[in-house]
Amino acid sequence: MSRALKLLMFIYFVVFLTTGVFMVLIVNADESSPQWVALLARNHGIVFVWHLACWMTMGMFANYYWDLFNMGKGLDSVQVGRIMLPLLVSPIVFYPTYNLWLSSSSQSYILFEVIAFQSGFFWQALFTKAKPIEQTPVIPWSVNNGGARSARAVGASLGNDPGL
Repeated sequence: MSRALKLLMFIYFVVFLTTGVFMVLIVNADESSPQWVALLARNHGIVFVWHLACWMTMGMFANYYWDLFNMGKGLDSVQVGRIMLPLLVSPIVFYPTYNLWLSSSSQSYILFEVIAFQSGFFWQALFTKAKPIEQTPVIPWSVNNGGARSARAVGASLGNDPGL
């Protein structure tokens, strides 16, 4: 494993553990808590957003390692460039989770941590499906689909219209 990757992993785990400890302190804060804990509790949204970002990043790393181990490779095959790709698209992946948390009235933090991890793990699914539409899709059950009407008109001109 390269030295740069070890440094990145160390920084990640420090931020992840720090935000996790802060979230535990925030949840358990009361009037007798120290002033700095009360300050964290008042600004819990900032700490929780960083914590969610860490969960999403963990999901991206888990996906990378999952694919790596399924190919029969070990940790010595880790490439920093391949790990950086999910981090480049992480704001796009994180935005729906962040909006879901903002619009929710749920007090369950673990729910959003799981959603953030899942969003990170399945980040590639968002981008493999996102491609330009080359032709208009034909939906046979659609009310506005003119294809069914034109097929019936052709059938009527041949004398075998089922609608008559």
